Amino acid sequence: MTKKKIILMRIFLFLSFLLFFSLLWVESTFSFPSINQIIFHMKFSSSNVDTGIIYDYIIKIIPLSLLSTLLVSQGINFIQKIRKNKKSLKPYYHHFCILTLVLSLIFVCFKLNIIVYFANKAELSDFYKANYTNPQSTNISFQKNKHNLIHIYLESIESSYLSKENGGCFEKSLMPELEQLALKHTHFSNTEKLGGALTLEGTQWTTASVIAQTSGITSSLSIENKTYDSDSLFLPGVYSLGEVLEKEGYYQEVIMGSDAHFAGLSNYYQQHGNYKIMDYNKAIEVGYIPQDYHVFWGYEDEKLFDIAKKEIHNISQKNDHFSIEIMTIDPHTPNGYVCHQCSNKYSEQYKNVIACQSHQVYEFVQWLQKQDFYKDTTIVITGDHKSMTSQLFTNIDSQYTRTPYNCIINPIVTTQNTKNRLFNVVDMYPTILASIGAKIDGDNLGIGTNLFSQKRTILEKYGLNYINKELLKTDIYYQRKLIEKE
Repeated sequence: MTKKKIILMRIFLFLSFLLFFSLLWVESTFSFPSINQIIFHMKFSSSNVDTGIIYDYIIKIIPLSLLSTLLVSQGINFIQKIRKNKKSLKPYYHHFCILTLVLSLIFVCFKLNIIVYFANKAELSDFYKANYTNPQSTNISFQKNKHNLIHIYLESIESSYLSKENGGCFEKSLMPELEQLALKHTHFSNTEKLGGALTLEGTQWTTASVIAQTSGITSSLSIENKTYDSDSLFLPGVYSLGEVLEKEGYYQEVIMGSDAHFAGLSNYYQQHGNYKIMDYNKAIEVGYIPQDYHVFWGYEDEKLFDIAKKEIHNISQKNDHFSIEIMTIDPHTPNGYVCHQCSNKYSEQYKNVIACQSHQVYEFVQWLQKQDFYKDTTIVITGDHKSMTSQLFTNIDSQYTRTPYNCIINPIVTTQNTKNRLFNVVDMYPTILASIGAKIDGDNLGIGTNLFSQKRTILEKYGLNYINKELLKTDIYYQRKLIEKE
């Protein structure tokens, strides 16, 4: 073989190992994102991710792929030398490299269910047409003493972290403060004990969960959909909680320690509710953090809650009604971020981060409850999705259903129907509105159902498996009416 051909074959071999080890890294770091999630993130041009994840990938995967390529190449050369006068192996080398690359591609397709994904997309579904309630044409009225809303999204926080006694997976709760809040206040569960929302396809990552909880829809972008930038029109057919409250005269703000441009969050919040965005970049601009400050995804939750206190105090002095969304980041995969408040109670870093998150959220809630505006404010706390870190769940009962955490504090309405509910985060849209004093004709918005009502959710009607199968298919109504808006 010529030198150029040998180089080309080694590139093929390197790519084979890179694909193989990358997939193993993704599995250990993210517990395998769905194809739906991968395509969704590919459609956004922002690359503002945690540098630690990038470094982790580069350090672990690139050298390993290069070393494997070198060892295989040198191994073949060594075998050829000890064969002495026997027929050269070089003519077969390029066959071996190409075969290795093909096998790696097949491995990727198998692990990510790519063939199954496209097979499902070849089928049509009318699920949204049959079950979607347009919020814009639904009568939503508010009582005179409507509440303010403070909604805290907890990154990767799920009810499995609670004690076994109260429905979790651990002998002693990793987040005792959040456990006590759920026991004391309104908490919706899929079991007799503490639990949460079942996972629908298209709600497994942060932006998708935010959209689900505030618009009552799942997220599914096809390969044919356009690529978005920070100015692109996003979900033009959607009418969200933010738009309902904007019409009702609420001041609205979202506070987060990362860059809001990531995965379309800035598009969504600005176009659906005209939220003021206090993200990592804005915090630098107004002087909350130094120009050169950057940890993890931006700034840590310790600073997030301090900034939130300042913002909420100022907002409450100037506005009759307000809606604030706060998004934490410290428990993000793979190991979370350890701040100054984190203890070393556990040998595993991720457990310490979860425990720290629980303590910080509880302290923040206590601060809110001491403020003058609290009596007229509902606090909603929800996990955005199940954790993508697999390290804590290797030894749990295979029959246990992991669910995102939820708790509603000081709602205007109450219900006794909180246990053994089959629901998803899409149901939080009408539920949150009801909690602050909204009356919704029919108690349905999007594909979500008001959990304070006596109506059955779509999961209680159809079951999880049926709905997830339908959501994996191509839904013309969903694409044309919500994603593209004809």
